[in-house]
Amino acid sequence: DLGCGDGGFINALKVFDFSKKITGIDISRRRIDNLKKIFPKDEFYCKDVCNTGLKEKFDFVYSSQVIEHVEDDKKMVEEINHLLKKNGFLYVSSVIKKPWAIYKYKNRYGKYALDPTHEREYKDVEEFLSLFKNNFKLLKCNAKPVWRNLFGFKIIIPGYYIVEGLWKRK
Repeated sequence: DLGCGDGGFINALKVFDFSKKITGIDISRRRIDNLKKIFPKDEFYCKDVCNTGLKEKFDFVYSSQVIEHVEDDKKMVEEINHLLKKNGFLYVSSVIKKPWAIYKYKNRYGKYALDPTHEREYKDVEEFLSLFKNNFKLLKCNAKPVWRNLFGFKIIIPGYYIVEGLWKRK
C-alpha cells in the first residue's frame, strides 16, 4: 500500500482474513509506527512513495488518493513499475478537475483545488491514464463524482471526479 496513511485499506484486508504479507509505505512516521503496533506481522516503512528503496517485488500495488500529492507523478509511476512483478496488478485512484470546477481551497500554486495539499488535479481521465500506458495494460477504469456529507445530505462537488484504474503490468 503506497501512501498507506492510517491503514484503512490494510484494515479492510485483515477483516477479510487476507493471509498474505502486507507492506505499507507512508511519509508519516507517526502513522507507520502506529501500524507497526497494530499489525506486527506485516512490514511498514516511513519512506517517500517515489523512492522507496525496496528491492522486493510485489504481486499487487495499491495507492488510493496519493499520486496527486507527490511532486513528480511520473517518478511515482516509475517506482510502482519497479516494485511490481511482471504480470502483477496495480490499483491507483486520483482526482479529476474539470475546467469549470470550483472549490474553496487554494494550493501552493494559488489554484483552486479539492485539497490544498494537491500538487495537481488531472484535467480528464485520459490525462490520468496516460501516466500508465507504457508499462501497464488497463483492465478497468471508473470515474465518479466527488461528494461530501453536509448535515446528513450527500452533496456532489461540481466539476470534481474520483478516477480509479486497475492495471496489469506488461
